Amino acid sequence: MDRSFFERSSDDVAFDLVGSWLVLHDGARSTRVLIVETEAYGGSDDPASHAFRGPTKRNEIMFGPAGYLYVYLIYGMHWCMNVVTGPSGDASAVLLRAGVLYEPTSKGDEAESGALRGPGNLTRGLGITGADNGLDCSGGNGRYLTFHQSRQLSWPTRPSKRIGITREVDRPSRYFLEGHRAVSKTPARHSSPRPPDKNIPSV
Repeated sequence: MDRSFFERSSDDVAFDLVGSWLVLHDGARSTRVLIVETEAYGGSDDPASHAFRGPTKRNEIMFGPAGYLYVYLIYGMHWCMNVVTGPSGDASAVLLRAGVLYEPTSKGDEAESGALRGPGNLTRGLGITGADNGLDCSGGNGRYLTFHQSRQLSWPTRPSKRIGITREVDRPSRYFLEGHRAVSKTPARHSSPRPPDKNIPSV
């Protein structure tokens, strides 16, 4: 997925990232995670967004360009990672909420090694910290991220209200693989004009 993939609305990117592979490249080592849950956040149109009141030293990366990692600390203990979306100057981002870690086996292939349920567990499983704020998500050298589509999965992608926030709580901007065990929380299905069934890449 090149930078143009991220230069779209946060909801479109959040929906399409569900069921994709995130690969963290760090020199000779690569760590692979299947993304199963995301949330979209806007800017001046979204009171729940860090960018709602305009740019600050903390959120300046949200204002572009797209395709870079925005990492912040919550509760003084958990790192959360977001991918910046949309055109430069129009702040928005997608929070990566949950995934499944895959690691190499002795046979040379890869196998599921653990559910990373919730944004704090996801960053912990990948070793993402504040030092990774600004990491490139569309390729690079040294330490960087890439996202890839994969084969078909049996779980459909569903929208719901976002969780863990107190503002704009009815906005249906959370997306998840319905029925997947790694999803952090499964609310009642939210009625939405977005496609109800997506053919999701599978493992």
